[in-house]
Amino acid sequence: MAARERPLLERLRPARARADPEIVILLYTPLLAIIFAFIAPLLTVVLEASRMDFRELATSYYINPSLDAFSNFISINRLPGTIRIDVNGFDMGVIGNTLVNSAIVTAAAATIGASIAVLIGLYRFPGRRLLAVLAYVPLLIAPFVNAYVMERYFGKSFTFNTLSYMISMITRPLFGENVVIEFSGQAGVALAQTLMFYPIVYINALAALGTVDATLVEQAINLGARGWRLIRSIILPLIMPGVLAGSVLVFILSLEDVGAPIVFRFHKMMSYQIYQYFQSVGSEASRPLVAALSLLMLLFAAIPLAAIRRYLSLRYYARLARGAPRPFRGLRLGPRGLLLAYLVALPIVLTAAAPQIGVVVLAFSRKWIGPLPDLLPPGRLFDNFATLAGMAGVVRSIYNSVTYMLEAIVFIALLGFMAGYATARARLPGAALLDLLSSLPLAVPGLVVAFSYYVFFATYFHGTFLDPVLFPGHVLVLAYIMRKLPFTVRSVFTAVIQTPEELEDAARSLGARRAMTIRRIVLPLVWRGLLAGLLLSAIYVLSEVSVSITLGGLKGSIVSREHAGPITFAILQLTTQATIVAGGTQPQAKAAALAVVLMALEAGVILAASRLTRRGQALVTI
Repeated sequence: MAARERPLLERLRPARARADPEIVILLYTPLLAIIFAFIAPLLTVVLEASRMDFRELATSYYINPSLDAFSNFISINRLPGTIRIDVNGFDMGVIGNTLVNSAIVTAAAATIGASIAVLIGLYRFPGRRLLAVLAYVPLLIAPFVNAYVMERYFGKSFTFNTLSYMISMITRPLFGENVVIEFSGQAGVALAQTLMFYPIVYINALAALGTVDATLVEQAINLGARGWRLIRSIILPLIMPGVLAGSVLVFILSLEDVGAPIVFRFHKMMSYQIYQYFQSVGSEASRPLVAALSLLMLLFAAIPLAAIRRYLSLRYYARLARGAPRPFRGLRLGPRGLLLAYLVALPIVLTAAAPQIGVVVLAFSRKWIGPLPDLLPPGRLFDNFATLAGMAGVVRSIYNSVTYMLEAIVFIALLGFMAGYATARARLPGAALLDLLSSLPLAVPGLVVAFSYYVFFATYFHGTFLDPVLFPGHVLVLAYIMRKLPFTVRSVFTAVIQTPEELEDAARSLGARRAMTIRRIVLPLVWRGLLAGLLLSAIYVLSEVSVSITLGGLKGSIVSREHAGPITFAILQLTTQATIVAGGTQPQAKAAALAVVLMALEAGVILAASRLTRRGQALVTI
């Protein structure tokens, strides 16, 4: 009797409770891929770091908490006809600089990003749309060139920087003196990173604000909450998931950023120390030290992520994308609010957007050495673009980027859909682990990934097609897949959990296997989320910096026709190597032209992805 009842009970059991072969494949294939191509290389960092005597990192070169670290924070010198203000920041050692700088950048970016999000998302006022557009501009990544432009704006210069030039135009007629303000060292790095990364907090906070139910705000207003009290007691607690998600990403990006330290020539940062290792690959003596720094960087990134996941998990935040029952239409901004919007928020947003605008201007310039760029004549505006087309090394970098992106996106599509679907639907051991590991690459700095890949594959796959010294392109593609996979996984996961599971259960109860259910029901419903994730993954592959300039630089410079570097590697070479001269214009101008091409691609992809994603879903989160 029991034997006869078992098939009937098995048929009556909910479809999702059965471990069919398809769901097993969907779950464990991406899990094993991530363990092999991401976790195993990271373990080699731990093994290499175990050879290091960590007491060496306690020296003042690495950690300097004394007051002497701030002795040159700001210096003011009075010269004939000039007041010179140098903002240098601090020097707390390689590790101290990295941690404290990242904390400062995160706090500043969170404050600016959340404030701008509340202003744009909660209030209605003239100029709001323009402010919203400008707030998105820093998302158009122009690696290295935007930091170079920031140095022209704010940094040290033999002539006036742009900021000093504009201030002196006012002070010279009034007081008969020039005022020179120059940012350098840690202060320059912090300023550049804050302006580059605050939009990440902004878009996450704005996405969270888009899910706030109008009823909550209206009830608070009816009970007398206005202005700051309304924001403090109602709005901020509701958008805190978005603020925290963006803040963690800003902290991680600040840790790994190497562009600002290179351009502002502040080399006592962990990111630059790791990057420098790839400039002299083969130095076995320095490998344990770099491994130790990579391990510390990994821990510094993982600790805040682990803390925030107790408050904000991937699954919980993705559900914010379901949206509010009734979206809030906005409040009218009062006179004091308008003053803050126009006199505080607008200048900040314009300053943050100025580097991208400057990159575009530099692309059509002969050079930019003084306070203002030297534009090309009207008939030669596109000389820099034409020169790039004739540089074999640059053309090769574009070809490499497109090839790597196409190869990576195929695997990202397969693994991303499998991981996103299995995380949402599987009720098997390992589902929670896949949920964690599929978002983990966002928390691991790219320089740590680059170093771990170099050590792991050069050691255990020496002489094979995965040897980074022989075939850096293959390892680059693998790194791109792992690093950019979370964007597709998160997008697919969000789309799947918004799709009623009962539709799949009904199809399977009628005899359809899971493969047919996915093909006939799931994919037609989630294709927008999958495509949006793939678009984001693709553009972040093209604009990837840390892995590209390290692993991509293992096979020569862009002078070589056969180098393996992608677009961002070529931009770095053009920005920092003044020996590359062609076409009679500054190398940085040609780098800006190449960055403009990249920015145009980014703008198109971000616009398409934002239209495909649903209301309240941020484009970048954890």
